[in-house]
Parts: sequence; structure tokens; C-alpha cells
Amino acid sequence: MLLTDIVVEHTRLSKKDGVRQTYLLHPFTNTQRDTLGKFEIVRDIRESGGKEVKRSAFVTFQHLAELYAKGVLDEFGFSVRMCPGQGTYPAANPLKKILPTSIRPGSPFDLAVQKVDVSKPANRELRTALLRTNVKLEG
Repeated sequence: MLLTDIVVEHTRLSKKDGVRQTYLLHPFTNTQRDTLGKFEIVRDIRESGGKEVKRSAFVTFQHLAELYAKGVLDEFGFSVRMCPGQGTYPAANPLKKILPTSIRPGSPFDLAVQKVDVSKPANRELRTALLRTNVKLEG
């Protein structure tokens, strides 16, 4: 499923022929068993020894809205795995940050973000998912 409430424009420059292609990207849900129907969030972390690695977690629509509402995506530098609404992307689907301007006002996702009670702690499932990315939320 594509989350078309969020649209990010992305321009890719082909290394082969130098052609620029612009895509309108959306977050999409995974189709694998354990992560079926969940969105992939990714962040870069530095492991002991100074090595940069990417860590990802899979979250539900509601969790994605909660993370956005609480500023967790921005605070910890998360990106979301995206794919084009039309056609296919010629390489691995890119990661993009979700800016407020990327969310369609009044859309179901926008409304879900507005409904989040930011004073309540994250539930156990979300906290556990974030631990995979070395992010610990209190509560």
C-alpha cells in the first residue's frame, strides 16, 4: 500500500547516461510476513569503532503518525523508505525525510498526526521497534 498522503519529489541523475529523472515518492508498506503492512524507517548510527551503519525498524501507520507528531523522526534523523506512485524506481527504493510540507493538509495521515496525544508515552511495540535503531523512548 502506498501512503499517498505524503509526497516527496526526488530527482535522480543516472550514472550511466547522465539523464535526470524526477519521481514523486510515497512511503509504502512492506509485503514480507513479519513486516506486512508496515513502513520502514531508517537512521544512520555510528557503532563502536566509528563505523557508520544503517539501522531500520518497521512501524504501523499509527506509529508513523505518532513518531512524526512527537518529533522523533526529525530529532533522531530518521528517513522513510519511499517508492514512486507511478512506474518503478531503477535502483533500491530511496530513503527520504518527511517534512511538514510533504504531508497533504487534511489527509488521513495529517489527521492521524493531529490526533496523537504527545503527552502519552509510546506503547511497548513502538518502543521495541525503535530499540533496533538505538533509540530509547521513555515510558
